[in-house]
Amino acid sequence: MTPAKRLENIRKEQDAYSGKVSETSRYIGYGLVAAAFSLLSRATEFSKGMEPFADNLLIWSAICGCVAVSLDYLQMLMGWLAASQAADNKPNHEQTKLGRAFVTVLNVAFYSKQAVAVIGVIFLLIAIGSRVSVPALAN
Repeated sequence: MTPAKRLENIRKEQDAYSGKVSETSRYIGYGLVAAAFSLLSRATEFSKGMEPFADNLLIWSAICGCVAVSLDYLQMLMGWLAASQAADNKPNHEQTKLGRAFVTVLNVAFYSKQAVAVIGVIFLLIAIGSRVSVPALAN
């Protein structure tokens, strides 16, 4: 396999994994909002027994979920704008300064949404952990 073909295959894998990471971050964001809303509604016995400080963590978890989904949208929008700008730049269809700025925002949004999703999951786990007692660890 030639180095050019190998690089092409690696880029295809990179694109596939990037898409999966984005999709997973989006689903985590939706899940954080749904889980926080469900637990804050106090509709189950489990949620009724949660510690009072857990409400703040659940709200922050939901905010992280909303921010993760918003950053996902921003990433897709910047990708579209960068590609559209390059396609309209005739004759070589190369990125301009504006296109590179779009790509920079796209990259910041890609990494930020992952960090925000992880932070939201940590908040959610701490909130749930306030209700769960593990007898083996209590001794």
